[in-house]
Amino acid sequence: MNLKQTFQRCLARFQRDSRGTSAVEFALIAPLLIAIVIPLADIANIAYGSSNMQSAVRAGIHYAMAGGTDETVALTHANNAWSKKPADGAATSAKVCKCAGAVHDCDPVCVDGSRPEMYITVSATGTFGGDVYSIAQSASETVRVR
Repeated sequence: MNLKQTFQRCLARFQRDSRGTSAVEFALIAPLLIAIVIPLADIANIAYGSSNMQSAVRAGIHYAMAGGTDETVALTHANNAWSKKPADGAATSAKVCKCAGAVHDCDPVCVDGSRPEMYITVSATGTFGGDVYSIAQSASETVRVR
């Protein structure tokens, strides 16, 4: 028996043997599965972090909607509600008063004798994600207090 016949016989036996088929199929599919599954955790972290930040902003605005006019208290409410703040997470609040659409001091009355309109704005920014994906997000809400 020559080398060519031996090689053909081994090749024929190899083609009939199906014991390693599952392992080969798994080896072909595993990288695709890993590429799909690993980023899912980062996407979940982005969704959860963004939702948590939105809830914090809403907590600060809820204080203003209940009649609060102090922007530092609104900021405290927002920070207390933001339970999973990222390392670069920051919340801010601002109070703006307007007379006829123009910025005005909050204490004196407007030229037409009316009280100035008071607005409270609560904003937050942060970067959410993980090892594969991360995204910077921001949220802001404004409410007229008076």
